[in-house]
Amino acid sequence: MKNRLKELRNKKHLTLKELGEQLGMPNNTLSQYETGKREPKLETWQKLADFFGVSVPYLQGISDIEDLEPVSTFEKFFASLEKTPDGKSVKVPVNEMLALSNGLELKTFLKINNAIISKQNGELSENDFKKYSKIVSHLDKNDFPSIGDINFYMTNFYEIMLDEINKDKKAKIALDEIKKIISSYLGLDYYDFDDEPITIKKVHSDKEK
Repeated sequence: MKNRLKELRNKKHLTLKELGEQLGMPNNTLSQYETGKREPKLETWQKLADFFGVSVPYLQGISDIEDLEPVSTFEKFFASLEKTPDGKSVKVPVNEMLALSNGLELKTFLKINNAIISKQNGELSENDFKKYSKIVSHLDKNDFPSIGDINFYMTNFYEIMLDEINKDKKAKIALDEIKKIISSYLGLDYYDFDDEPITIKKVHSDKEK
């Protein structure tokens, strides 16, 4: 299915050159996006969608819903669907549902990504910032399953942290196990931080020796 980039550009009465100037993108690249000769990366899809004030799935031509906000939760999406005559069920357009799911996952993913991979984030070294930024800039539609996993686990991790703050014993056990796994991956000794103050030593890799 052909994307709506040219259609939306024409509605704004913009030439390719004018659009390129406003977005900071080469007009020949935009031309290739319009004709389908080149596929935008996910960050670029979102940038274009934000500029035109539409959802990414709508811009991609796989959804007829321009604005994601009215369907941004399950309740809103359910309310937007066509009801059966008895009023007890709804007709769910599967392709539309998948398209909307992808669009919402992308928005959530980019919010998480911008919060973590940011030059304001002192936890990331310059090398890590460059590495992860490069990875994200190369993500495309084929990476949607991975993005769905990221959103699922990040959301659940956040819920576990909130439950642990609320003194949930099961959540504390889960969070402790997660901390151990993260510490092990980063090469840090793991300790119970509720005990006496300790010194955390970094386990040097072969490259650092």
